[in-house]
Amino acid sequence: MTDAGYSSEYEVYLTHRNGVQIVTNELSLHLLDEMRARSISPSETAAIMHLPKSTIQGNLGKLQRMGVIAQDVCEDDARSAVYRIVGRLLFRSRTESDWQRYARAASVTRIMTNGRCTPREDLSLYGVSLMESGFNIPLGLFHVGGELTRGITDRAWWDRLIASLKARCPKDVTIDFDSIDSLNLSFKSEQSDISDIPLIIVPLLGALAYHSKEFFGYRLSQDIRLSVEDSGRSIKFRVGRYRGQDFVDDKGIIESYVQSESFSIYSIDGKAMMFTNATMMGVLDALFEKDLSLGELEDVMDISKATIYAAAAKLMSMGAIRIDPNSGSPKKYTLAADPILYMTDPGDHSPATLSRIVADFQAGRMDYYSAVIAYALEVIGCLGIHFDKMFMRAGKNTALTVLGMRSKITAQEMVDLACDMISGPDRAEVVSYLPIDVRVDLSKNTLWDAWPPDFVMGFLTEGLFYLLGHNYPIKVEVYREGEKKPVSVMESSQHRFHGMIERPSSKN
Repeated sequence: MTDAGYSSEYEVYLTHRNGVQIVTNELSLHLLDEMRARSISPSETAAIMHLPKSTIQGNLGKLQRMGVIAQDVCEDDARSAVYRIVGRLLFRSRTESDWQRYARAASVTRIMTNGRCTPREDLSLYGVSLMESGFNIPLGLFHVGGELTRGITDRAWWDRLIASLKARCPKDVTIDFDSIDSLNLSFKSEQSDISDIPLIIVPLLGALAYHSKEFFGYRLSQDIRLSVEDSGRSIKFRVGRYRGQDFVDDKGIIESYVQSESFSIYSIDGKAMMFTNATMMGVLDALFEKDLSLGELEDVMDISKATIYAAAAKLMSMGAIRIDPNSGSPKKYTLAADPILYMTDPGDHSPATLSRIVADFQAGRMDYYSAVIAYALEVIGCLGIHFDKMFMRAGKNTALTVLGMRSKITAQEMVDLACDMISGPDRAEVVSYLPIDVRVDLSKNTLWDAWPPDFVMGFLTEGLFYLLGHNYPIKVEVYREGEKKPVSVMESSQHRFHGMIERPSSKN
């Protein structure tokens, strides 16, 4: 954690003995980048980086105590040590990919063409929203693929996944694969935008990397290189060979979990910022519900005005909140950032559910895309990390993409399309257009029940705001299969984030 209570550069790891661990130190982040492709020694690394060996050892020791890395005896010199990553990278703040907008547009086009959403589109729409917020999640999904195929001793699963992938790709897509000294996988289409492929393929690559020793005779690294060319019609992946001494990693991604120090992440002007300061998090959380004055924040948070004012002043300087000039007296603070995630009690989430997801996938009872989504979200749920606010953002961003592609869409068509955005077995239908009332029915097996209703609410609030010029009242009723009474009822408020991305221009 940082002393300041916030950081724009971080990596979030899941460790076996210490739960979620957050790395913000610049040197530590650099060392972890090196260890994704190879094991490192303090002496060699110090010489390469022109730093004292003691500095390198100090950072490595801290990462080892956190449970992010492990120490091994050097095979060539029993007196020396080498270090490797053992924690699972869940999220990182840095992203270099430029394919996000293409990917969302490709998914939206497919939904509007086919009249329905599938788990493939779910994975793409949600993942792209995270990436646009400054999150780099491919390595997290990379590990998910490995966990889903853990314990499988043959490669029939690989053939099934490739066959499933080919069946879902446009017929003009060609797939090339080689593994001479690294894993290289390319997809090319003459006509179709296939830019949503990366988030779909990364878990599959992770599965292959987990079995790479038995398949190829060498271990693959955790270093994924991605390139998108020809306006989304050409996608190339490279996973390099792991350079360094071999090791055995026979533990699952999560055996037990502990409640870690709380944190929340907000997107400020498209940059993901992590907060660990309790007062700052409290201010942001309170303003998510509605605009509040300093006195009202004091009543809500039950701490001194001076403490709240200092936190609010810092948040204003960062661009996370601002004073509403039209709020009258006393002036009220308004949220200028988009919430991405926060931590709370894990609730009913359990590692037993993870085992069931793996079993269902390996037995063929759950398809690949659904298993990836379910497993990734359940791991996060086990750790008390919640994305329900992010689901709404995903809906808002998707609405903006639709508006950029169909400038003449009507409000009624927008409402109907919101229902098409929900993949089966869940479903959504319009109860009333005046006022807008949408019913969402969740299947008994839906694990993350915030996704469909929050996505619909975000899609409609953002889409109708741009079409009508004002915030239109919207109600979303949520039912669980077999239950007669709604499990929740969401109603739009007059509050609207001021930090939303601009309406995109039409795609050529």
